[in-house]
Amino acid sequence: MMVRPRAAFGAIVALSLLLLSSPAPAAPAAQAPVNTKPGVEETAPAPKPAGVPVVHRNEPLFEIHARYGSFTPQDRAKAITDRLARLAKEPESQSNAITVVEQGQISEIMSGDTVVMAVTDQDALAVGRTREALAQDYAEKIRKSLTAAQQETSLRAILFGVLFTLLATIALFVALKVLARLFPKVYALLNAGRGTRIRTLRVGSVELISADRITDILIFLARTIRLVATLLLIYLYVSAVFSFFPATKGLAATLMNSVLAPFRAGTRLREILKDLFVGVLFTLVWTALVVGAWMAVQSAYRQARVKLVAWRGTFIPAVRIQNVEVLSADRITDALLWLTQAVRVIVLILLLQVYASSVLGSFPWTRSLAGELIGYLLKPLVVIGEAFIKHVPNLISIAVIVLVTHYVIKLVHLVFTGIERGTITFSGFHREWANPTYKIVRFMILAFAAIAIFPYIPGSNSEAFRAISIFLGVLVSLGSTSSISNIVAGVVLTYMRPFQLGDRVKIADTVGDVIAKELLVTRVRTIKNVDVTIPNAMVLGSHIINYSSSATDRGLILNTSVTIGYDAPWRKVHELLIAAAGATQHIMKEPAPFVLQTSLDDFFVTYEINAYTDQPNKMAVIYAELHQNIQEKFNESGVEIMSPHYATLRDGNYTTIPEQYRQKGYTAPSFRITNTDAPIKGDQP
Repeated sequence: MMVRPRAAFGAIVALSLLLLSSPAPAAPAAQAPVNTKPGVEETAPAPKPAGVPVVHRNEPLFEIHARYGSFTPQDRAKAITDRLARLAKEPESQSNAITVVEQGQISEIMSGDTVVMAVTDQDALAVGRTREALAQDYAEKIRKSLTAAQQETSLRAILFGVLFTLLATIALFVALKVLARLFPKVYALLNAGRGTRIRTLRVGSVELISADRITDILIFLARTIRLVATLLLIYLYVSAVFSFFPATKGLAATLMNSVLAPFRAGTRLREILKDLFVGVLFTLVWTALVVGAWMAVQSAYRQARVKLVAWRGTFIPAVRIQNVEVLSADRITDALLWLTQAVRVIVLILLLQVYASSVLGSFPWTRSLAGELIGYLLKPLVVIGEAFIKHVPNLISIAVIVLVTHYVIKLVHLVFTGIERGTITFSGFHREWANPTYKIVRFMILAFAAIAIFPYIPGSNSEAFRAISIFLGVLVSLGSTSSISNIVAGVVLTYMRPFQLGDRVKIADTVGDVIAKELLVTRVRTIKNVDVTIPNAMVLGSHIINYSSSATDRGLILNTSVTIGYDAPWRKVHELLIAAAGATQHIMKEPAPFVLQTSLDDFFVTYEINAYTDQPNKMAVIYAELHQNIQEKFNESGVEIMSPHYATLRDGNYTTIPEQYRQKGYTAPSFRITNTDAPIKGDQP
């Protein structure tokens, strides 16, 4: 939809004139003094007490100044306001039916049979009028307010309000459409002039503000103008919509007056514009100065850093006491670099503080904050300094406790290191206990030091510190239940000594070599080079089989079983099994291998060969070679291995012994044929 700018501008102007022409609330007319007695000179009225307004339709009708019985002016005003609100909502109520009924010492304002309010002599005395005249005045105001309320809810007023709201909505849509098309062109024009029409601001060879920065600032100002224009249009639209409906017309006038009040006096507007212009001018000057100072500080810092690095080891030598180097040149250079960085940060912070104070002081509305800004910056530093000075004795105590604890731990570490190396021995205390015992003792020393330090910590007696301590303690307790159980299990396993590093063990279903014993877990590497991490609590709760604990002293017995038929002599089988074990590498000669016949089954005999080895970590290789040798020896001797269950009927089949182990001229046995015609004992002819 094409919108002509001239038509849109005309619509906006017409809408503004319509809003500005809405009548402002009329000032209450000054009431002439009333002479209650003719011929008597009127005296100056006494000052009226503060009254409580009775509000209807967002407009004050009159004020209540006096009490009535036990009701305060506030109670009476609220009750009258509530009655008027109920009467305005009742369609059968007639505003012309508002009457005044005299009841002795009071005048009652009635709406039909409903008492709206009572006017007393104290009410009349507070405003300097007679009770009857005051009651008639209040009745007239109530009548007009109820009549206006009925007109506001009429169908005609609502229809006109809807019509004008529709027109205002169309005007707002057209104006926003114009802004949406105009400002993107302004942004594009500014971007096109970046670096050409809009150039870098320089002072000599020093670049104060780059062209890109100036362009970004101008685009930001254009966006701000668009936002302000949009908000102004929305404000005008809302005010117009309020003024179109009688029920909200008072809100429209109030909203308009509150916004336009500061700008109605031309002198005030000129002062505001002047102060704004001067503030912006000084802000630009201060910005240029601070940007130049900032760049100078950055340049000086870079040059100082380069020179310090270049002077390392030459102009900055190491600090020595005879042949002992106390501080190296690198350490001194790093300290100087850190000091330079700290000075740079402090100077930049001061520049920012000076800039902020100067900019705030350039505008009269923020001038009071400029003097307080330095206080805001220095107050935390002063508080920290005072707190530090106050707690210096406590800090010295903490430092002494930390120093003593440090050297006590070093002494304890020296003792346990000697135990671990074997230079210090105690009866019944194993060397492998040295490291875990040192850790336990160190923990106890640190815990004791923490208890001793706690009273000296600043704020340790405060409720917040205690609450945080309790909260952290609860978190640690809830979150470390399994960890604590693993730690306790690790300590117990250390002193139980069920295995050592390098031992071949079986923990639950895991078989392998122990490669790590830690406080929380135990790590086992299987024969397949798979590392298994087992929590110490699980290790302590499982059966632990250690194949290496007795292997060095007495040897580990490896065993395997074979089943041989009853036709093979058992002594021959024993010889073959022992020979196979003796031919296996890593099988000990002494003690000698031995054979056990573990069972006599239905079709075979079970023989178990037991052999000693001192290499439990090579169990898999030993078993493999032992099985190979058993096959070799039995095949050479012509003894068939019936494992697993193997049954055969010699009906012409070859033996199971491999061909290279058979005797020369071996032939398969023939069938056995018997005479089936021979009578069987017990048969009848």
